[in-house]
Amino acid sequence: MSAWVPPTAAEFKAFFVRDFNYAPDTDPSNLNYILDADINRAISDALINFTPGLFETDAKTTSVFMYLAAFYLVMNLQLSSQGVGSKSNFPISSKSVGGVSVTFMIPERYMKDPYIAMLAQNGYGVNYLSFVLPYTIGNVKTIFGTTSST
Repeated sequence: MSAWVPPTAAEFKAFFVRDFNYAPDTDPSNLNYILDADINRAISDALINFTPGLFETDAKTTSVFMYLAAFYLVMNLQLSSQGVGSKSNFPISSKSVGGVSVTFMIPERYMKDPYIAMLAQNGYGVNYLSFVLPYTIGNVKTIFGTTSST
């Protein structure tokens, strides 16, 4: 695998062509839509918590990364819509309205991991987890080089 290069906003839009309403080319600064600046921020945020070396190919690395970037895009948009009134909520495990009750069972090992619990807050984070977790459980790789005992 060559040195992986993160995707651009244009590549993000081509990957998630039906998922988001992007600003039209004729009005690229229209705040009623997803801007390239929003995507670039999400890509920048995702790079902080991403390990490209987990995956065998650049194509697989990019596909998995896209879901982490989409997770951050959704989270950033939700926060920005709340502005200074933003607050944090843990994932909902039970909710009732009138006579209807819904309970989501989140595995305890995920609830106890703050990073995984955060990712579980939207579908893009859950998709990202479904791709990355198999690579992180018991994954061992050999690193070539020398060691020294200093």
